[in-house]
Amino acid sequence: MAVEARRPRVLMLTSTLPRWAGDAEPGFVLDLARELSAGFDIELVAPHAPGSARSERMQGVAVTRFRYWWPRWQSVAYQGGMAWRVRENPLRLAQLPFFFVSLVWTTIRRLRREPRVDLIHAHWLIPQGLAALVARTLARRRIPILCTSHGGDLFGLPGALLTSLKRAILRRCDGVSVVSQAMAVRVREIEPGSVAEVIPMGTDLRHRFVPGMHAVHQDPARLVFVGRLVPKKGLEHLLDALHEFARTSVAFSAEIVGHGPLADALAERARALGFHDSVNFTGPVPHESLAQHYQRAAIAVFPFVEAADGDQEGFGLVMVEAMGCGCAVIASDLPAVRDVIRDGETGILVPPGDPQALAAAIREALEQPERMRAIAERGRTYALQHFDWSVTRRKFAALYRSLGSGQ
Repeated sequence: MAVEARRPRVLMLTSTLPRWAGDAEPGFVLDLARELSAGFDIELVAPHAPGSARSERMQGVAVTRFRYWWPRWQSVAYQGGMAWRVRENPLRLAQLPFFFVSLVWTTIRRLRREPRVDLIHAHWLIPQGLAALVARTLARRRIPILCTSHGGDLFGLPGALLTSLKRAILRRCDGVSVVSQAMAVRVREIEPGSVAEVIPMGTDLRHRFVPGMHAVHQDPARLVFVGRLVPKKGLEHLLDALHEFARTSVAFSAEIVGHGPLADALAERARALGFHDSVNFTGPVPHESLAQHYQRAAIAVFPFVEAADGDQEGFGLVMVEAMGCGCAVIASDLPAVRDVIRDGETGILVPPGDPQALAAAIREALEQPERMRAIAERGRTYALQHFDWSVTRRKFAALYRSLGSGQ
């Protein structure tokens, strides 16, 4: 009687995860775990948050959440990301050592409880990549570690000390992956001996992020932005660009979908610029409901910039989701964005931080709906070929096996 082969076990560490069903926190790590669960037994380890469960299954994936502070006052993770949460309130620095120790201890416990863990997959160099290395050493287990950087940890977190720490992590991990070619270049700049596999985060472009049933009724004068309301998203430049139309007869409506620490300041800026019914701040939306917001708009605008600390977009999955839903995308010409947008072919690129150039591109898009429809069609085709989950799943599964987890 044939014995069924054991499924490789993967412990996946992350600081970004929906805290509960219907949460608006980004779900790309959970989506990846779900997609890979067909061939691997995956357990997610993430920080606890007030109102979240300590242990549960989300979309069929086991999730363990670690506490790192008095439960009701845990506030260094989620809602804009760890770097921003500390910048927003420096007192949260006190929570960071406890966060790191708790993550390491939880990882050690999981390794001891599950002696057949075949791979640790850490999302972000700091703190998850570092925690994985420390936990492996203390647990005295020779387990391969794959570290995936998503951008903020690689482009942001400046300074000689943190750069040296990144270099050490890159040297000691058994595998490194990044989500764009620009990030692979940055990895080589930090640690020339490290070779990063480029695997963009995927999304469901065949069932969820698809054009609406009534695409002919897609409003050609409607714009949409989706994303965290943090500095690197450049929303103030979009508002300034739209203000350029105030003295003209150009008709438009814009929807800002997302949440974050700049929400109140951006809403106040919109009021000061005189936007009343034309710009609508929707607030946070569960990931499973995002498609309908894209589907109502003909144009998606992503005015990304490089933030003051060097942080910038690592890939821009929201652009792919918009393309999947049939939007023509206008985005800032940043290195990682070029993996998705080929100017004039799959979207429109504009100089980052330039409201006048952005306004000109939006005006052209509003005045040339047929051209935008053609760009949107080419964009969706390109996205399907390169960023659907079928592509990402295959690449990560191959990387897992190359690191020894599929033996």
